[in-house]
Parts: sequence; structure tokens; C-alpha cells
Amino acid sequence: MNQIKQMFELQQKLNDATNGLIWTEGATKEGRQISWLRCIYMEAAEAIDSFNWKHWKNIEGEPDLDNAKVELVDIWHFIMSEAIHFGDTKFAEAYADMQPEREINPELTVEILERMLAIAASANVDKSQNALYEITGLFFKALATMNMDVAELYKRYLVKNQLNTFRQEHGYKEGTYIKLWSGVEDNVVAFRIMEDYPDLTPEQFYEKLEKAYTL
Repeated sequence: MNQIKQMFELQQKLNDATNGLIWTEGATKEGRQISWLRCIYMEAAEAIDSFNWKHWKNIEGEPDLDNAKVELVDIWHFIMSEAIHFGDTKFAEAYADMQPEREINPELTVEILERMLAIAASANVDKSQNALYEITGLFFKALATMNMDVAELYKRYLVKNQLNTFRQEHGYKEGTYIKLWSGVEDNVVAFRIMEDYPDLTPEQFYEKLEKAYTL
């Protein structure tokens, strides 16, 4: 299975449902302008905040590596969206066999995220720049420093993609969606399902969400 290709297909489907088919032209069905590059650099900043970089806070604090991985997956949503908008998705398949580092390197991860943030922010201001390929390369370098491969990216992406789809189809935009399921946040429930059933297809995972939501 080509997991990168499948993630692009799932992202296209989600964006079509959420923003209307017009989103590939740079706006939502409601006419709001979309900036995937801004999404990327905002998520990169959030990923950096997962690490203990603030000199005025607990200097012995450990980085929140799990949250950093969550933020990386969010960045990937927006990289794929920008690639679809740009009209080129095949190039990302070159990273299908990327190899992770044996040990997590927080300092290098932060450095890569800062470079990604700076490039995305600059390209968002200067519309003549094409930063997609450079940002994508940095993204996969960040994955490697976090000891993640494409298989782990796929599993984590599948959880967020199907949960985002589920939210949209259960009143998220209308404000009627219930985010706490029996007192547990939906993100937590979704990742628990993936841990218990790691080989689910997207459709099977969605069915599990339906059952958990109705409990």
C-alpha cells in the first residue's frame, strides 16, 4: 500500500467536504481565503512549544514528545493541502522509504522546525516564492529526528483525519459537536482505538468512532 498516496487522497476528501471543491483555488465555499502556509508556520510554532526552550520556566522539564508528534501530523495535513492546491502531490512519494534516526534529537528537531517556520512565513508574504518542496524536505527531516517513519506518520494521520472528518459530520462547525465522550476528550479516545486496533482501514476506524460516540 502506498501510504503517502493514500494520505493525500484522504486529505483531498476531507478538504472537499469541509471547504467545498473550490478550496483548491484558494478559498472556502463561504468565500474565506485560505493560507496553508500560515497554517504550517503556526503549527510549527506550536510544535516548538512542546520542547523545554523557555529559559524562565522549569529548566529541568522534559519535552512533551508525544505532543510534538501530534503537531507534526497537523503540519503534514497542511503541507498536503498546499501540495494539492499547488497541483503536485507525486513528489512527496519520494519520502516513502525515509529512515528515522535511532534516537530522538530534540535540539535538532527545534532547529528544523524554526527553519520550516521561517521559510513558510517568508513565502506567505512573498507570493512569488515556491517553498513547498523545501518545507516538505524539512518536515521529513523533523520526522526522522523524532524517530518517526512513514508507517507511524500514517497511523497518526489516519486518527486525526478520520476524527476531523467525524467532527465535521457531527456538527463541529455548527457548534453542536460534543468533544468530551463520557468525560474523555475525543482525541484521547481516537488514539486509544488506534492502539487497540492498529490495522484498521479508514472506514473501519470511522465505524469505531461512531460506536464510541454513541456510548
